[in-house]
Amino acid sequence: MGTSYTIKIITQESKIDVENITFQIDSILVEINNQMSTYIKNSEINRFNQYTGRDPFQLSSEFYRVVERALFWTEKTHGAFDITILPLVSIWGFGPGSEQSLPSENEVLTALNYSGYDQLTLHLSALQKNNSNVQLDVNAIAKGFGVDELSAFLDYNGFNNYMVEIGGEVFCKGVNVKGEIWRIGIESPNRKDTDFMHIVSLKNRAMASSGDYRNYYSTPSGNVTHIVDPRTGRPVSEIAAATVIAENCMDADALATALMVLGLENGLALIEKLDEVEGMVVKRNENMELEKVYSSGFKSVNSLP
Repeated sequence: MGTSYTIKIITQESKIDVENITFQIDSILVEINNQMSTYIKNSEINRFNQYTGRDPFQLSSEFYRVVERALFWTEKTHGAFDITILPLVSIWGFGPGSEQSLPSENEVLTALNYSGYDQLTLHLSALQKNNSNVQLDVNAIAKGFGVDELSAFLDYNGFNNYMVEIGGEVFCKGVNVKGEIWRIGIESPNRKDTDFMHIVSLKNRAMASSGDYRNYYSTPSGNVTHIVDPRTGRPVSEIAAATVIAENCMDADALATALMVLGLENGLALIEKLDEVEGMVVKRNENMELEKVYSSGFKSVNSLP
């Protein structure tokens, strides 16, 4: 997934087979990579992206679950979250093998014509292209899925107290080594700020963040972020970062990206409508200072100020 992972397991057992657990965890992550990484030549997602047929393309059960949930959030966000975005992120220089340069207006319009969740039809175990040019990018949800898969693996093996983190997306269950609820820091969008901008207390909950400070390049007219609005075909710029707390990490991951696209008002309005979901949006004011805006329950539900 192009990032690191951290797993902490708290157990009363005198000895656990760390080597075997590590091997199985790595095997799960390798399988997810082989299914969903656009940077692996023969991955399942790349085979789908290169497929030009009209017949439904059979998906693995894991990839199917990710696509199905992604399409659910696409409907909920009215297209602000959309995994058919690979043509758009590529023309802005964030796809595999693409160069970081500003596209022409015609390139944007062409990529928009190749994008859109309405160009897909989901069948019982397969995905059909209604446009042969449509290509998927699940980077905004796959890490969260990976966290959920590793958490399920630890549950299956009887562990009740653990933390799973992949590239900043996290799920915590039970308590830490001190017997306390896990405390997770949220980094600031300001790279010069070494302190966490917020500390969250998580118990049996997931958290994911997205921001314009992680992957971008600079141009004479300003920074270009890797988060592109699927509806307009252009990088977002309204807010600096977004964090979502949810029951599972796949949902938190998708929603954090959706908030970046929806913006402050519309993003938090969506969060307020969802059960067991809270969010925090970070914006820059006129003086480029960071301001945090929370959903109504962010501070009170599994969160510390």
